[in-house]
Amino acid sequence: MKFKKINGLIAATFTPFCENGSLDERKIPILARSLSANRMAGVFIAGTTGEGAAMTHDEKITLFEAWAPFSSPEFKVMAMLGGTNQKEAVSLAKKAHELGLYGIALTAPYYMRPNSVKQLVDYYEPIAAAAPGQAFYFYHIPLLSKVELPMVDFLEEAGRRIPNFAGIKYTHNDLMEFNKCLRYQAGKYDILWGWDETMLAGLSMGAKGAVGSTYNYAGPLYQNLIEAFQKQDMEAARHWQEKSIDLISLFAHYGGAACGKAIMKLCGLDCGQFRYPVQQLDKNDYMKLEKDLDQQGFFQWSSHAKQGQ
Repeated sequence: MKFKKINGLIAATFTPFCENGSLDERKIPILARSLSANRMAGVFIAGTTGEGAAMTHDEKITLFEAWAPFSSPEFKVMAMLGGTNQKEAVSLAKKAHELGLYGIALTAPYYMRPNSVKQLVDYYEPIAAAAPGQAFYFYHIPLLSKVELPMVDFLEEAGRRIPNFAGIKYTHNDLMEFNKCLRYQAGKYDILWGWDETMLAGLSMGAKGAVGSTYNYAGPLYQNLIEAFQKQDMEAARHWQEKSIDLISLFAHYGGAACGKAIMKLCGLDCGQFRYPVQQLDKNDYMKLEKDLDQQGFFQWSSHAKQGQ
């Protein structure tokens, strides 16, 4: 089965929660319109940024249903199914198929970890088969999953056994392996870059598509970076990459992943707090973060107008 490769930016979206911590699917149309207006090629839902690991099966179903009306060839909705529960993933894959979502993705099981590529594909094969019309992507993120299997070998095994296998969301820093995956069988598979703060390195190795969390609120930054790279203006490309690095460097000071949702709120799109055990931000944190962002000039090139302006 042949899927057209993704060209452009896929936003790894936040899952919006109400003040009481329940899912707030009413925010999905607002997020979809914002991302579409900022030239995103689609969304990656219920992933790391989307807190899929902290959501229930029923919540994921509701999230899939809320995003389904926005899925189209021009705006691809890709759903992360999970990583540790095969039966649940099969159920979610069937729902993604029923709803007509563009694609599905899974990370490696990160508790009882597979120790071979064959074992990993054994786990994925029945899940992918439950959504035969959807592009199936492996979400390679060894920093969190601690599964560091050779990805060229994975392309060979998955490509042989999974008819709807489309490629890899590559969130790793091994540029040599990334490039080898891009060139495997004359570029047969879609290898999406997954590190926002090193996008320029990914582009230089041949990336055409990318998935990232900071695209939710800093889309123009990355569009500018890509355009500068395509024009071979490396000074400008480095300028925008350095803006990205400085922005992401703030995360360590403001709760890591929780910082992203805080930035969304400061941009006027309140998606609530991250679920525990992620650090919760208080009013003082928001005030300090807003000041730091202002000093970086963030609100001049963010995806959304600053609330109140």
